[in-house]
Amino acid sequence: MTSEIFSSKALILLASRPETVEIAVRRIRPEVLGVIVSQEILEAVTLKCSELRAQGVEFRYRMVDSPMEIGDSFSRFEHLLLELEGMGYGRDEVLLDATGGTTPMRLGAALAAMTRGVGMVHQRVPQVYVGGRWERDGSREVEVAPMGNPLVATGLLREGQGVELFNRRDYGAAALVFGDIVGKVSGAERGHYYRGLLLLAEGYAAWDVADYGVALEKLREARGEMGVELSETALAERAGALSDRISVHLPFLGKVRGRLSAENVVDMLENARRRIVDQRRYDDGVARLYRCVEMWHQWRLGERSISTEKVDWGKVDGDVRERFLEEAGLVEPPEVLALRHARLLDRILGGEEAEDEAVLRDLLQQRNRSILAHGLEPIDEKSALRFLEYVDALVEAPEARFGAEHATLRGL
Repeated sequence: MTSEIFSSKALILLASRPETVEIAVRRIRPEVLGVIVSQEILEAVTLKCSELRAQGVEFRYRMVDSPMEIGDSFSRFEHLLLELEGMGYGRDEVLLDATGGTTPMRLGAALAAMTRGVGMVHQRVPQVYVGGRWERDGSREVEVAPMGNPLVATGLLREGQGVELFNRRDYGAAALVFGDIVGKVSGAERGHYYRGLLLLAEGYAAWDVADYGVALEKLREARGEMGVELSETALAERAGALSDRISVHLPFLGKVRGRLSAENVVDMLENARRRIVDQRRYDDGVARLYRCVEMWHQWRLGERSISTEKVDWGKVDGDVRERFLEEAGLVEPPEVLALRHARLLDRILGGEEAEDEAVLRDLLQQRNRSILAHGLEPIDEKSALRFLEYVDALVEAPEARFGAEHATLRGL
């Protein structure tokens, strides 16, 4: 093994013998070496470190109170890592040499390194079997060998981060995390599962900005990855549930790419819900709710062959037209229907009773004062949730709504 392969700017080492410190300095050549040591050998180790300072290495020390407690070395590792980060070293510039110390010390430090994504090495002492026992082979040098991180190999190190971002509907960031996992995970089954999550996040990201063609392509590919046979029960259950959810999405997405439909309205509603409930972007969500109300009445009138952009009043029943003019307080019917007039005509044609417009009027006033409309006042959570509740009750399309609801992930 060559020292260049494992060169690191900063090293944390568990010391049980002074020689392990010397080997680490010679092979890894760190700028800073943090030593975790027990009281019994503290003096011998610090003496060796004093000799090695001439090689330009800066030393830091943490002594465990109890060498037989896993949590003790775990916390000492965290203290050293925090100190190194404060000195400007990133975690990718730090290694743990878990060679020395008691078994609990090694377990604690290794566990801390694995959960923080810090790479690990150990010093491999060459041995020969002589006379029924293993002895040191003095003809060969001690090697510095890598230690794999099972949390990286299984994807578990960063999965929680990806799941959290996904469930906050930050699909772009979640895709970056899942992409990193795909590049490092071991095993075909987990490779399929995490590629499926990557494609699902990318598909939802495209869907969120109404790029339905890309969304369809990504979700089809995601279903393919999730649909492979998986032997691990936890993976199979999650992949199966996500595959079923995607199967509901695909026909829904096929219906939002054409003319205005109930699916378009519901899609806008669910988009607004994600902004308000999951992301707490209230102004953004309310702007979508306003558009959702417009689309709802445009679609309902469109089902009666009436376009709000250019109404052919000659095709509207005379009694309906007269009632519309009376309730709207107009002399001539407008060619283009604004939201208020579209709602009025929709209600008259549907034979519905007049409703109290005060709630909607109040909500629209708050929307108009928001920074995404005509004002400078941010919309608060209470108002956004009230508007969402109102539009939820307004839009009656339960079958379409099921296809628009994005999945929520569970970690392994």
